[in-house]
Order: sequence, then structure tokens, then C-alpha cells
Amino acid sequence: MRSRRFMPILISLAAVSAALPAIAANEFTPEYSVGPVISTLGLGLEAGARLDDLFGLRINGNGFSFSANRDVRNVHYDGDATLESFGALVDLHPFRDGWRLSAGMRLNLNEVDLKGTPTNSTYTIHGTTYTATEVGQLNGKIAFNRFSPYIGVGYEGAVSDHWRLGFDLGAMYHGTPRVSLDATGPVTSTPSFNQQLEDERQELRDDVKDYSWYPVVGVTLKYAF
Repeated sequence: MRSRRFMPILISLAAVSAALPAIAANEFTPEYSVGPVISTLGLGLEAGARLDDLFGLRINGNGFSFSANRDVRNVHYDGDATLESFGALVDLHPFRDGWRLSAGMRLNLNEVDLKGTPTNSTYTIHGTTYTATEVGQLNGKIAFNRFSPYIGVGYEGAVSDHWRLGFDLGAMYHGTPRVSLDATGPVTSTPSFNQQLEDERQELRDDVKDYSWYPVVGVTLKYAF
């Protein structure tokens, strides 16, 4: 009778013992990685942690600068763009493999500095022509939300025992761009010019107001350990 009482316990222990090797074989070992990233946010460095087969974390920083010129209405602007941002991301691996859905937040320091250049020593600002001496230096800036959410998809896979190649495709929401514009010349003391300068600023803003999302395409090559 006593042996029959313990028989279910013995059977359960035997079943658990038989399952332990399979459980151990499927146990996920966290993996950490670090390496360079090249993306539309600039060049940078990324570090990641694959916590289990479902979730991962990443942090990265990117930076780059370039120049571009553009005519807005009757004013020619030389633009110097500075890309600088830092991000923290959570990755969800719905298929428990290299594919991931990502969401996070970036500290966004991107900005564009503008410098108006006169044509034949004159500026035409909102339909009125002024000499370069009257206007002085025409300066502007385009800035964005400091904290910008990011969403995207991507994949990261092994190319060798320790190297991981990945890509990301997503977008960062930096809000409606903020535009400032000012001049340094003596004509800035006249209310009519200041109103025309404000109208010019509004025209600049209208040209960029629809660009609330910044596309992000990137490639990483990281060393895993």
C-alpha cells in the first residue's frame, strides 16, 4: 500500500528528470554586442543586449554634417546641417529569431543653420529689395523636438561565431520643424522690415512644415560576446 502511495511521485520525478535535458537545450543565453552603425542619422556606435528569445535592448549614437544650398522665394540660403542624436530602443522578436519590431526614444540634437546670401549686393525679402548693407547678415536656423520617438522593423543575424550583421528601417517623429530668422543690419530698427522678415520666416516654415517624420535606414556590424 505504501509503495502505491509513492508511485505517482516517482513517476512525476522520472518525467521531470527526462525533460530536464530538453529544457536545458532550449534555455536562452543572453548575448551582448557592440559595433559601428551607418544610417541616415549619421555614423555612430551601437551596443545591444539580446535578453531572451523574445526581447532585446539597444542604445546608439549617431552624428554627421553636410552642406546644401536652396533658393526660397527670392533669397538664396546656404545651409549647414548637423545630425546628432542618441537613442534607446526596445526590440520585440515576434518569431523568436533575428526579425524584430523596434520602438524607443531619441535625444534629437539635429539642426540646420541657414545663411542668406545677397544677389548683386541686394536682398529681396517678401517682395521688397534692400541693399546688403541695410540688411547685414541674414541668419536662420531650423530645429526639431529634442525628444523624438522612433518606430521601425529590422533584422540581425550571425555571419560568424562572433559577428552580427543587421539592418533597420523605420522613422523618427521630430515634430513640425521650428524656424527662426534674423538680420543684423540697421534696417532691423524699422517695423516694416521686421514684419517682412517675419513673413519671410513664415514662408521658410511653410516649406518645411510637412516634414515631421525623418526616415531612418541603417546597417550595423557588431561583435557579439
